[in-house]
Amino acid sequence: MAIAWGRRVATGLVGIPTALWLLSSDVGMLLLATTLCCLSLVEFTAIVCPQIVPQPKAATEKLAHRLLVVAAGAVLCVGAWTGIKLVHDALGLGVTLAIFVFHVATTKKMDQTGKKEESTAVVITVSGSLLTDRCAAAALITLLLDLFALLYIVNGFSHAILLRYSSSKYGLGLQILGLCCAWVCDSGALVAGSFMGHVKLAPVVSPGKTIVGAIAGVISSTATVLVMFALPHFSGVLPWTHELLPPLDVVPFTHQIVLGAVLGVLCIVGDLVESYVKRVAGVKDSGAFFPGHGGCLDRMDSFLFVAPCLYFYSQFALPQ
Repeated sequence: MAIAWGRRVATGLVGIPTALWLLSSDVGMLLLATTLCCLSLVEFTAIVCPQIVPQPKAATEKLAHRLLVVAAGAVLCVGAWTGIKLVHDALGLGVTLAIFVFHVATTKKMDQTGKKEESTAVVITVSGSLLTDRCAAAALITLLLDLFALLYIVNGFSHAILLRYSSSKYGLGLQILGLCCAWVCDSGALVAGSFMGHVKLAPVVSPGKTIVGAIAGVISSTATVLVMFALPHFSGVLPWTHELLPPLDVVPFTHQIVLGAVLGVLCIVGDLVESYVKRVAGVKDSGAFFPGHGGCLDRMDSFLFVAPCLYFYSQFALPQ
């Protein structure tokens, strides 16, 4: 299928300056990350749960489930905004428990006579309630999908917020670095794969991904890291780059190359994970929020893996 290059470029010309403007303030950064997180969760629950678990539910129950998952994402993003990892993790445990309780409360029970909806010998006990294997399996899969959404989507966005406060000097620079790596890697892989890629990287997961594209993506990510770390050296010409990222004596050249390559690989992995989710759900795009790119999850899939990596990198490798 032809790539809508015009719409992709137009979206980037509008979206990138808007994102940078919002990132310039703490409140704007929180609004940006929380909005993207909630939209990604809406897309995930809309395309995945109905396809994998086609268990009929009341409309109010479906709405309550979706609102709960989205609210969990918003709560964790606000918790990350405090800049305190312990608060973030404690809220993570709280929302996980809330989701578990919701599923236990809404799972269909076996009737009191012991009659099951289908003939089966398997019965599972959850919190003292007997469930038929079909209902129990559907409930368990839905619960696991919700936990996967927390681990995959919410964890990525919340660590992107924590990244802002992980270093007293370089939080904003690291956020911009992560976004640039994800977007440049994606664009580099797309361009190289479209014009030069023939050997598929993972045809079962994503027929469009090629080995050449993946290599180009990693190279693009590495080049992005090198350029970003070089910008502070031109602070005389570009004052806004002053203390954007650590100087060369803190992060050596070889260190930058390794970091860029690792982030590039994580970008490819993030893209493949989201492609697999869409493959299972039977959809091409997670949504249409970004014209020419797809949904929020399509655009942010790589960054969801990059942000936690950069957070822990900043915690253990950079001055606080």
